[in-house]
Amino acid sequence: MNTLQAIADSLVAGSQGKSDVALAQQTGLTRQSIGRALSGQHNFSVLTLLAIAEANGQEVMLVPRDAARAITGPRQAPAQSVSTMVGDLKHL
Repeated sequence: MNTLQAIADSLVAGSQGKSDVALAQQTGLTRQSIGRALSGQHNFSVLTLLAIAEANGQEVMLVPRDAARAITGPRQAPAQSVSTMVGDLKHL
């Protein structure tokens, strides 16, 4: 799985079934921008990432690669931790 797809998958999981229209209303982004970002097939801006994560109640963090591997394990892409890293770090 590529990093962009993993990030999109984390955002989709965090949206808890919200529609693209609902996310667009919450973020001020267009429905089309939301759809492109959540598809995992289009490069999107950091601002889009942050807006969707905020609407989902998610936190975006950058951590040292070794710390991410300690949480996710060496075989998973560190980007998969976008939606789960905060919860996992609380246990350290």
